[in-house]
Amino acid sequence: MKKTIALLLTALLLCTAFACTGSGSGAAAISDQPKTGVASIDVIGEDGIDWNHLSQEELYEMAKQEGGVVKIYATTTDADTARKKIARDYPDLNFEFVSCDTNTIKSLLERDYDAGKVNADVVLVKDASGEIYNGLVAYDILKVYYPAEICKHIDPDLLAYGMPLYSTFNPWFYSTRDFPDGPPIQSWWDIVKGYNVDTKSYQDANGNDTQYWNVYTKDIKAPSYAALWAQLIIDSDALFAQYKEQYGEDLVITYTDKLQNDVFKTFPENNAGVELFWRFSQMQSFEQADGDAVANAVDLSVNGPTIGLCSASKLDNRDSGMEIGWVTGLSPYTAQNAASYVYVASGCDNPAGARLYINYIMGGDDGQTGCYNTFDKLGHWSVRDDVTYEKAGIEYEKVGLKAPDFKDIYDYYVSVQSYWDLWSSWR
Repeated sequence: MKKTIALLLTALLLCTAFACTGSGSGAAAISDQPKTGVASIDVIGEDGIDWNHLSQEELYEMAKQEGGVVKIYATTTDADTARKKIARDYPDLNFEFVSCDTNTIKSLLERDYDAGKVNADVVLVKDASGEIYNGLVAYDILKVYYPAEICKHIDPDLLAYGMPLYSTFNPWFYSTRDFPDGPPIQSWWDIVKGYNVDTKSYQDANGNDTQYWNVYTKDIKAPSYAALWAQLIIDSDALFAQYKEQYGEDLVITYTDKLQNDVFKTFPENNAGVELFWRFSQMQSFEQADGDAVANAVDLSVNGPTIGLCSASKLDNRDSGMEIGWVTGLSPYTAQNAASYVYVASGCDNPAGARLYINYIMGGDDGQTGCYNTFDKLGHWSVRDDVTYEKAGIEYEKVGLKAPDFKDIYDYYVSVQSYWDLWSSWR
């Protein structure tokens, strides 16, 4: 009976494909449609299949007809846990997990696509800088699958650049032992406390050090952190307004004569985000090899008040006795919503199997038909309004995250990397 249903479904889809591509203008019309965002949910694929409105059962029947191994390229081993769960529920299908590094996944996919040999079916990766969106999605190397019933439960702003799986962020950490009443900073301007406008440094006219915080970070040039600073540059108006509200006077721009714009780095003038970044670059800060080292430095706070910037998951060091906490509720926002996104590889061998896996890990239509809770952990938030992650650590609304602007971030984050090298060398 199932085989008959599958054959009928396949025949129906072939007829649909023929109907949609039969005219000479069909392909051109489809290619002009939006690739991402809510408007693309009702767009028929170029293969003529209305993927976004197929049920989990329909995808399953099609995946059986494909008969291949669904390869999952992912930067988190949670995707492998999900693979094991879907394999139990669909034992007649085959799934394979391939661990990929965030820094190399883009070049790997581009190489496979150019060679005409697409190895991946599903790609699960974090895209904080917009590299995946601008370099792979925009060129159809990756396709976004928007299951319509699931998308009804997701904020449209989070759908702007892809299909988000869960939200996370890269926060500032502080010592809860030194500051038991809560985060000691309330705005981004508090981070650069002690900057001297006259000397344009953290020394006063008499040569006395004025920097307040000891600062520990991961590599500021890494995409996740450079993208955060790029987002702040985009939101210059909000930072100008925050400074005026906080100090009762206009922000003084001091970085203009420090600009050395060229083809590799370009910053605007009179931008509050750039001013903040300039002041931060002049602080004495200590780069650490990993987030655990950042958390440890914040816990120790050996040289006075200390803050550190690393991934949210490092709060789990509290389990080993560290007295650390996230800075949340920061103005104008705490950080980017650094979502993990999940895609289908263009030209893959198992397009139905790939979408079945995505539908399954997203929890299906009701949030329960699958394994969405696999990704429920400290520092992760559900993007679905009908599912709450119990292990997140704090309610999403209390964190204060900003949906990213990938098109604009992509224009700035390389300049952030270049200017960090230049300006931090001038300390």
